[in-house]
Amino acid sequence: MSLSGSVEDLPLLEILQVVSFCQKTGHLAVRAPAGEAAVVFEGGRVVAGYMWDVPPLPGGDPPAGPAREVAVRQRIASILERLVRLREGEFAFTLTDGVPESLGGRDLSAERLPLGINPEEMMLDLARQLDEDRRDAAAAFEASFAAPGDEPAATSDSDEDIVLEELPLDEPQAPPAGPTVLFVDDEAEVRRAVGERLAGSGFDVREAASPAAARREMDRLAAEGLRFLLVVDLGLPSESGSSFRGGLDVVRSASGLSRPPPVLLTAETFDSRMRARAKRLGVSLLAFKPGLSKLDPLQYQADLRAFADKLARDLLPRLETRRRGAAPPTAPPPVATPAPGEDVREATLRAALEEMQRSPDPDLVAFLLLRAARAFFPRVALFVVRDERLRGLSGFGPAAGGDSLDLLAREITVPLEPPSAFSEAVAGGRAWAGPLPAGGPVRDLVDRIGPFGASEAAVLPVTAHRETIAVLYGDAPEGASLPPLAPLLEFVKRAGRTLDEGFLARRAPVAAAS
Repeated sequence: MSLSGSVEDLPLLEILQVVSFCQKTGHLAVRAPAGEAAVVFEGGRVVAGYMWDVPPLPGGDPPAGPAREVAVRQRIASILERLVRLREGEFAFTLTDGVPESLGGRDLSAERLPLGINPEEMMLDLARQLDEDRRDAAAAFEASFAAPGDEPAATSDSDEDIVLEELPLDEPQAPPAGPTVLFVDDEAEVRRAVGERLAGSGFDVREAASPAAARREMDRLAAEGLRFLLVVDLGLPSESGSSFRGGLDVVRSASGLSRPPPVLLTAETFDSRMRARAKRLGVSLLAFKPGLSKLDPLQYQADLRAFADKLARDLLPRLETRRRGAAPPTAPPPVATPAPGEDVREATLRAALEEMQRSPDPDLVAFLLLRAARAFFPRVALFVVRDERLRGLSGFGPAAGGDSLDLLAREITVPLEPPSAFSEAVAGGRAWAGPLPAGGPVRDLVDRIGPFGASEAAVLPVTAHRETIAVLYGDAPEGASLPPLAPLLEFVKRAGRTLDEGFLARRAPVAAAS
């Protein structure tokens, strides 16, 4: 039995299953960009392993016995968990007659687990964690566009300062230390998820579950002379009990304070009338709150975590600028300066890749994808995979009726039946570029957002943990041809791997601390 190949083509989780099922003795060697690793099998059970950044266990600490066996088991389990998430590298499984005492220049005799670990015992848990990572990655994409897009919405003069669509493709700034936030929401689950995340980011969090409780808390804060930020859910029961627009009652109470706080209003949906009304009441920011996924508890928890993360990293720091009177950043990011012999597209991808390598944060990855796409397509729409369909998140470029494409995109869903470039991207991770088809989902999308003479288009899948979580659509209106897309395709693949690495860093424990 001999197995070798690329991690991109054959996941290591499947190799572990094969070796365990066949009860083989040997070792699986892995060469990844970060270094080398190996897993040693005896009769299909994992008895030892090492990884490039995991130092050997000290000879007598802990001493031989149950404590050391626990330490070795934890170490092996951590190595397996990290290996199954690898997206790049080569592997080779070698059959041996016995268990090697050393491998790759490393003495494994003191780190061998006598009875070993049956990988099958970990398969379901590892598969579940990978599925959660995919959910979290998709949720992070959605939360990144909670206040969607990087182009301001087309608005009337009376509504020109409302900032629902005000999210530049910029790296989020770190939250300021210690500002007080009053978070008002009638759902305990939401208060808990958001409160814990904000408190962990240095915010002084106060909570209220109703307009009356919020008014009392605001009075206390005012009496203490504390300046604060107000985050309130629109859908609270009103004080009169006549509607579920109680968030507006809270906003009115806040406007009556001697020093009104900056206000962020959240809701599952906003129409133009509500945006205008919020503007008149002095709301500074609007943000979409998770709600569609409540029937799926795991997805809803992932959405809440991503929403809370977005508040802490981006929205509240921007709300704080409103109190200081600083204008929020609305200009598009500066164009990267090309190096000698480098064109603008190459420079944009290089700058985005450098930024992504410095901070493999899922929110940042989502923004950098659109920033990179901007250099290749005059018009782009970004979709997330949800419930056997694509749901629009954001976009830029011309749209039908003079609308902002980042607003219009949120109203669009794309079916994955009948077969199309979209279904191929989701099911098989295959990119497509070419002339616009005469019919089908791709043509339907173009007709919805406005043809504008587009003759060519592209569909690019964004994958995390080997599944497509999002799709980029791009075209060139006015009959222009698309540029060569190979560099952008490579960047999109790198973005998917960065998502994997980011969630691995969040989830996997540091093996050296075991």
